[in-house]
Amino acid sequence: MEIIKHEGPGRLGLVKIKEKTFKTPALAGVDFTLSPFNSYFYPKDFREYDFNLAPSIPLSFYTPREIIEKALNRLYEVDYSKFNALYVPVVRNLEYVDEFLENVLSQHSFDALYIGNAKIFVKDYRRFVQAIRIIREKDPNLLLVTDLEPFFYPLAVYLGIDAFDTRSLKLYDFHKKGFTQFSPILWDENTNSLEFARRTIKLVRKALKEGKLRYLVENFFSTQAHAGILRIADRENWDYLEKYTPVQKDTIYFISDASQNRPEVMRWRQRVVERFKPPENVEALFLFPCSAKKPYSHSRSHTLFRKALKEVLGDGVYKIHELILTSPFGVVPREWEWLAKYDIVVTGHWSEEEISSAAELLAKALEKYPKDVPVIAHLDEAYIEIARRASESSGREIIFTPVKNGTTSRESLEGLERTIKELDLEVVAGKEDRTYRFYENIRKVFDFYFGLGAGEAVLPDDARIIGSKMLRILIGNQQTGTYQDGVISVTPVGMQRIYEATKSYYVKIDFDLRGDVFAVGVNEADKKIRPDDIVGVVRDEKVVGVGRAVLSGEEMVKAKRGVAVKVRKRA
Repeated sequence: MEIIKHEGPGRLGLVKIKEKTFKTPALAGVDFTLSPFNSYFYPKDFREYDFNLAPSIPLSFYTPREIIEKALNRLYEVDYSKFNALYVPVVRNLEYVDEFLENVLSQHSFDALYIGNAKIFVKDYRRFVQAIRIIREKDPNLLLVTDLEPFFYPLAVYLGIDAFDTRSLKLYDFHKKGFTQFSPILWDENTNSLEFARRTIKLVRKALKEGKLRYLVENFFSTQAHAGILRIADRENWDYLEKYTPVQKDTIYFISDASQNRPEVMRWRQRVVERFKPPENVEALFLFPCSAKKPYSHSRSHTLFRKALKEVLGDGVYKIHELILTSPFGVVPREWEWLAKYDIVVTGHWSEEEISSAAELLAKALEKYPKDVPVIAHLDEAYIEIARRASESSGREIIFTPVKNGTTSRESLEGLERTIKELDLEVVAGKEDRTYRFYENIRKVFDFYFGLGAGEAVLPDDARIIGSKMLRILIGNQQTGTYQDGVISVTPVGMQRIYEATKSYYVKIDFDLRGDVFAVGVNEADKKIRPDDIVGVVRDEKVVGVGRAVLSGEEMVKAKRGVAVKVRKRA
């Protein structure tokens, strides 16, 4: 199986088996053929199927340890060389699953792996996620097949399943139960199991292709299991989801409470802590609420806030800094506002989780500023509670402006101006501060994508910026990158400087680069790489090309098939 595109562990894939080619997510019995279960005690050699299951023992999910151990010892003796698909009965003690896979996969190769007992352990939310994670991360090129009802397809694909066995669906037809969008709560009188499975998998493929699988998952909450499994995945396995989730480029719509802990949100919070550093010339910090319009600076409220700052401070605005408080991202530095593309239901009611997570992140952000930098908060409603909690936990005093009838009322804006004057801030900025901040606005976007130091590497003080809308960055006569409204590109020269400064976002090869980089040719890759990231192709410590990652950094090293990097520019 070759991976074409990711959304979380879910992937669009291309499978070539014998003379057949099909795309995943797929259905056994529709897109490909799969042999019946092959008993260890009565083994058969099924050669007429696309995937022939190796002999196995049908252990139940609750099988006792001593029986599991006896069964595994027998399965280790099987001659797997005649079969291209491995059956793995998932048992409650997942360490046995891990042990079995390590033993068998280290000695034999397969095209597919069938996960048994899924309809039982799907009710054990934590083990369902853990089992798929353990199996999924063994070999990126394995086609993962299991048996679940169609209403589980979006969630199972999102977690890493590639195909579904449809044979057991005949039981629903036998019992005259037709699937609906609301099954298993509501059923149709007309039997339709295979047709419904086809329609659902087609919808899942479309969602994956358009980068909207997560929305589909959140709209298919048919059972308690859906909610429980996604909650466990988000809260306890967010690192698993995040490593395969591309950095957002389009607006994310947070449509439910389940959206609060999406991997994109967790990544954002992590990068605020690890990749954001305030400008060095900050003499005052201002906290503002978010706005419905993005970027914030284009909104009416932020236009009024910045106008008030300008009227009091003049050019001193180039020596202040702004953090915007929001949900669910928590904190957005002004320089990253173009990157915070999201929309959320706004009612004025914040949950305890939203308040506490934002306060925690704000407290960590405040620790980045010098102790003598005053913090002024122009906030109302729940934003005030966020700031107060952050102040208490960080030990930083926050000065609140008097707000009445909303933060944009005349009284409130006058209160903001009055507070600044009462603090007697002597903020004087010159032309060099204006230039420095202009450069910093661009540098910090590169830091977001590549880590601290990347912005300085691409745009040092002696660099030039030319252009009006699309800005070209040059050092001497060599272009290092471009910037436009938060969208960046990097040349091989710029990537070489980023690599030397950060030793990150690299894919190492040992051959002449002539086209795309295939996974089999990757010697080493940075574990921080996510699908669709800009990466540098490195040979002998020299960047020989720049491209877009198809796989995560970890996958590039493990995979043996498919494209790892689509190269855009060669040195």
